Amino acid sequence: MATAQKSKKKPGRSVDRRNVWLLIATTLLVVGSIFMFAPPQEKINQGLDIQGGLSVVLTAKGESGQAVSTEDMEKSRAIIESRVNALGASEAVVQVQGTDQILVQIPGLTNTEDALDTIGKTGKLEFARLDSFTDQDVKTKIENGQYGNEATITDELGNQLPAGKTEHLKVEDGTYTPLVSGANITNVSIGKEKEASADYAVNVKLDGEGTTAFAEATKELAPTKGKIVIILDNEVQSAPAVQSEIPNGDVSITGGYSLDEAKSLQTVLESGSLPVSFEYAQSQVVGPTLGQDALASGVLVALIGLAVVMLYLLFFYRGLGLITAAAMGIFAVLYLGILATLSAFGLFSLSLAGIAGIVLTIGMAADSSILTMERFREEIRMGRSVRAASITGVRHAIVTSVDADLVTLVSALSLFFLATASVKGFGLTLALGIVCDIVMMLLFKAPLIRLLAPKVIARHPRFWGVADAEAAAKDYEALALAEGTSTAAAEAGEALNPAESERVVEKRAGAAGEAAAEAARKPHGRFIKHDINFLGYRRIFLTVAAVLVCASFAVVGVKGLNFGIEFVGGTSVAFHNTGDVTTEQLRSSFDAAGEPDAVIQTTNADGQEGFLVRTTTTSAEDATARANQVAGDLGLSTDSFEVTTIGPDWGASVIQSSLIAFLVSIVLIIIYIAIRFDYKMGITAIVALLHDLVLVMGIYALVGREVNPNTIAALLTILGYSLYDTVVVFHRINDNMRGDDIKCTFMTMANHSINQVLVRTINTTLTSLIPVLAMLFFGGETLKDFAFAMAIGLICGSYSSVAVATPLYAMWKTREPRNAKLVKKYGTEVGRFEFANPNAMAAAAAKPAKGATAAKAGKSSAGKPSKGAPAAKPASKAAEATAAAKKNVASNGSAAPSAAPDPSSAAQPHGASASKAGSKPPKAKRKKRPDKK
Repeated sequence: MATAQKSKKKPGRSVDRRNVWLLIATTLLVVGSIFMFAPPQEKINQGLDIQGGLSVVLTAKGESGQAVSTEDMEKSRAIIESRVNALGASEAVVQVQGTDQILVQIPGLTNTEDALDTIGKTGKLEFARLDSFTDQDVKTKIENGQYGNEATITDELGNQLPAGKTEHLKVEDGTYTPLVSGANITNVSIGKEKEASADYAVNVKLDGEGTTAFAEATKELAPTKGKIVIILDNEVQSAPAVQSEIPNGDVSITGGYSLDEAKSLQTVLESGSLPVSFEYAQSQVVGPTLGQDALASGVLVALIGLAVVMLYLLFFYRGLGLITAAAMGIFAVLYLGILATLSAFGLFSLSLAGIAGIVLTIGMAADSSILTMERFREEIRMGRSVRAASITGVRHAIVTSVDADLVTLVSALSLFFLATASVKGFGLTLALGIVCDIVMMLLFKAPLIRLLAPKVIARHPRFWGVADAEAAAKDYEALALAEGTSTAAAEAGEALNPAESERVVEKRAGAAGEAAAEAARKPHGRFIKHDINFLGYRRIFLTVAAVLVCASFAVVGVKGLNFGIEFVGGTSVAFHNTGDVTTEQLRSSFDAAGEPDAVIQTTNADGQEGFLVRTTTTSAEDATARANQVAGDLGLSTDSFEVTTIGPDWGASVIQSSLIAFLVSIVLIIIYIAIRFDYKMGITAIVALLHDLVLVMGIYALVGREVNPNTIAALLTILGYSLYDTVVVFHRINDNMRGDDIKCTFMTMANHSINQVLVRTINTTLTSLIPVLAMLFFGGETLKDFAFAMAIGLICGSYSSVAVATPLYAMWKTREPRNAKLVKKYGTEVGRFEFANPNAMAAAAAKPAKGATAAKAGKSSAGKPSKGAPAAKPASKAAEATAAAKKNVASNGSAAPSAAPDPSSAAQPHGASASKAGSKPPKAKRKKRPDKK
């Protein structure tokens, strides 16, 4: 006997041991993350809009004094932007200023020369035969190797000292004949100049035309060891002698480069040559566009909002709320650790768009926790023990969360790999947050619940917030026995149609059934007892949605969108030597002058404090008049500022790449959902998403609020919320489609699925909306655009999952032949159903089991009542109903008109795991239940 007991305990011990090891792994990750990010303000790189950086103005030089064309300036802007992004400064601002200047603002960069070495180089690479040079002096110097001497500097005493850089020989256009140009390059890589050398070389691969030309030249020069001269921006980099023919188009550029210099040259060559050359005009250190005070107040308000959220979760879920809070803490630590690690390698800079991604992932992490708590409590109501629910319920919740996370991850990766500018930063932070959420669920939340469930949660159900679920399980168990079905089916039937459930139980068990129905009619607990008939009003919902979408298009068409300076350009006003004037004073003055949406940055040039102000005014004269008004208000001299027209930094290329990324993500989402579930789910989810985005744009046009990058960040965040919420509903529909203990139309089952996750939807929306509303009403002005779009989007996203996505999907699925037959049988009314698997429970109850069935009915599905649980002692009505129902079923036996499955099937949850509900299989074929391990 002892041996048998030991063998039974081994599986449980091994499971506990595995959970402990997972929690130990989580602890190690947390410690490592804290080491990486503490203190976060120093370890996590900040973008230009948060910390400021270096502002560089480059002036274009036209050939022979000619004016530079608009096309050349836009092409140059795009090339310089790609070079800046290649340096890791993905949050930089690059915009055309005036007719011949480009403004580049790079976060955190303080070395102007390093910036110019990369972003300002023309990048005109040419290969020429030495014998094609016409300047004899230059030709002689190249032949003698005098084309790369070390530069020197002269100190105050006249001494010449090495500068640590190589000074290259300059050559003029027209004094040589180019053989191959940078346009012929197809690939650029870095390697050692020689195997034992400390210098690096840049290796290029030529296209077919360049390969042919280079092969012919080297074939002719090889016998005489003639030289090929490599020229970059009219400076000789190297002039290697040709030893043999080079037929494959592989060329190495050498010039005594360090690794950083080689990488810089690689960036220049990969981005292409600028159509015009640029020279350095000015540089200055600029402050953040958000303003540190505004950012600090926004963060403080958001933290207060999160604290309110935590209090709400503790109130609603009690002890389970503590697990949610701990899970959120673990998520935050892991997230910060990853961001700090990437920052250490120069791969990440935090911007407002990145903050939007963080806000979204925090909401998703809270959502996954709420989803887990709800599914855990739900499976206890279905008749499972606390221990069994901690296994099956948590597993179902995690599978749902991972599916929703992966759908959002598809969108995030599309934005990261295909978009540019701040959209790329949003995609990165969102993708990293999703990974952290999945890791947190698998390594911390699930093992912790599994460890606490058998001995801690089960013994103190009231503290942990599951006492009401256990009490409801007793009521539903009594109802199930009277109806002759499983606990899960009884609960579902009572929710679907209480009147029909009561009719069935009274017909089957008489007065005992009526008592069971009365006990189950109003069970205590924080869950939806009876389904709200959402899909019964589906045509009204869809009509309202269609009207709102049409109205939004009409408002946008009539009023238009108020695009910010980042999209349409405007004017830039540079104030110098402003003394003690603060950012808020300047903002108030511009607001009074009619520029409430001005973008303001502090500047510091040569020790003088100043401001750089960008407005949407396209007229330089109007901007000058307003700048004069501001200067007068603040007591500044009228010659303390300059006004320059500027182009948009969100140019056509940025918008195009973002749209492409968005469209690709839509296609990939549909493909993923089609593979995982059903393509119809994917299409209707995208329709709901577009509905949300259109409504937000319509409201923006209606109120005239400015559309700027903050708005775009919020729209992308809405995209994530809307998809996550819809996938959670669809996942429950997919689970229920596999159940066979309730027979009803697809519309009825879909409506029940909405109600099953409704509490989770409400709690998730509240927990996400509270911090956003706090930022909207109490945060800084610069964060209100983000909060405004987020608040609208959160409400629209929750609404569209219930009122747009699910009705469209249910209507579409109802047309399928199999579901159409169910409509003919049950009618179009939502809520009609009947129980499946008749006679099984009655037959089992009629067997002379000597009270075995009664003993089982009084216990939880794990076989033992929960110790210390107030709900362990059933209410008198439920107890009387259970006893009367058992007596009635036993006396009627198999002749009962509507018998049902064995009571043990009450342990099966409604949905995918309920598909096997029915008569008990032979003992040899039974599968071991999770809670018996």
